[in-house]
Amino acid sequence: MPIPSASTFSRRTLLRGVGVSMALPWLESLSFAAGTGSSAADQPPTRTLVTFTGMGFHSSHWWAKGEGDAMELGPCLKPLDPWKQRLVFLRGLWNEQANNGVIHCMQTGNMLSGAPMSKTEVRTGVSFDQLMAQRIGNRTRIPSLVLGCEGPIPGLQDGHPLLYSSHISWSTAVSPTWTETRPALAFDQLFRTKPNRGDQRIVDAVLEDARSLRKRLSVSDRQRFEEYLGSVHEIEGRIKQAGQKRNADGWKPTLTAPDRPRPADGIPAEIPDYWKLMNDIVLLAFRTDTTRIATLKYCNDGSILTHSHAGAKDQHHQMAHSQPAELVGVNQFFTSQLAYLCEQMEKVKEGGRTLLDNTSIMHCSSMIHGNHDSKQLPVVLLGGAGGKLRGGRALDYLEAPNRRMCSLFLSLMEWGGLELDRFGDSAERLTGI
Repeated sequence: MPIPSASTFSRRTLLRGVGVSMALPWLESLSFAAGTGSSAADQPPTRTLVTFTGMGFHSSHWWAKGEGDAMELGPCLKPLDPWKQRLVFLRGLWNEQANNGVIHCMQTGNMLSGAPMSKTEVRTGVSFDQLMAQRIGNRTRIPSLVLGCEGPIPGLQDGHPLLYSSHISWSTAVSPTWTETRPALAFDQLFRTKPNRGDQRIVDAVLEDARSLRKRLSVSDRQRFEEYLGSVHEIEGRIKQAGQKRNADGWKPTLTAPDRPRPADGIPAEIPDYWKLMNDIVLLAFRTDTTRIATLKYCNDGSILTHSHAGAKDQHHQMAHSQPAELVGVNQFFTSQLAYLCEQMEKVKEGGRTLLDNTSIMHCSSMIHGNHDSKQLPVVLLGGAGGKLRGGRALDYLEAPNRRMCSLFLSLMEWGGLELDRFGDSAERLTGI
């Protein structure tokens, strides 16, 4: 398919091949060729990313104080020390409706909505990420990307739906958003326009369009474009190899061989490989402007994962309750995911800014620590939100008149391009951020 002439270029131009559509990364020369100068339409968009880990953090080691260069981070946050100038630590926020139950699922289902949760049936509220997807998601090919690294928990506990523990993104009051846990299918969401299980890789499928485009790019954009194609090719290669390891991390299997066929869509056996792969898919989604809204649930509330790679001997759920010293290492593994995202986003140049400058990341959990204390929630913000968020601060809302999570969500939505007067239980934005 021929590439459009320079006069018709836009930043949203797609490279196309048989069954494949690949959105372009931010390329300055395409915007300039369109003759639109520095208008708002040609500025890099602001992305919104929510990341989540269940059951909070070690109660003695989740803290931050001071500001700027003098800011100090507690042990759980140490991986983020190089990024403290891009970090805002929020203490004391809560979802009031999550304190009407004492088990994990009833403290998680309204994480991103603040809505009441039914104790007898699955019913809560639309999460703010999906409200953004419904209202402004038509600006990109995919309204939102919802990923997870642990499957849903079925059944009931004390008559309460355990489904709440497994989903933070909700499309309706009774329907959690489908959370893709398989890297290959998550990747396909970004680039494939129809089912294609052939051996041809994405980059190979769009090679003809890519060759035509190279001729029209500046030297700096050409290098950026080549790096982008290389990253797509490399990540797809890792996905194809996923699942080939037979020794799963963190537990001893009861079988010496599988008792069912290996799934076509592999999931890496090692947790660090798996989580990094999902991080990279989010990065690709943002770099290509395939979506501007994403949630990534690394683990469930009530997670049964054992993080032996981080020195853990027991399941995460058990450790969250007993809070041994080894829990700090597990918590640091969690926050190292955020450090990795910051590092990779900072490398991506978008005009005079970076992808990190143009993203707002909120990491949250359903309770401050694993003994079901959700009267305040652990929350950190990272990135620049398109110039609207200033890092290097620790803010305390514990005694503030307004400490609603939904007030923070109103601000996050506004930074992402959706201005509302009210969401959930709040009609005002969070002050001070």
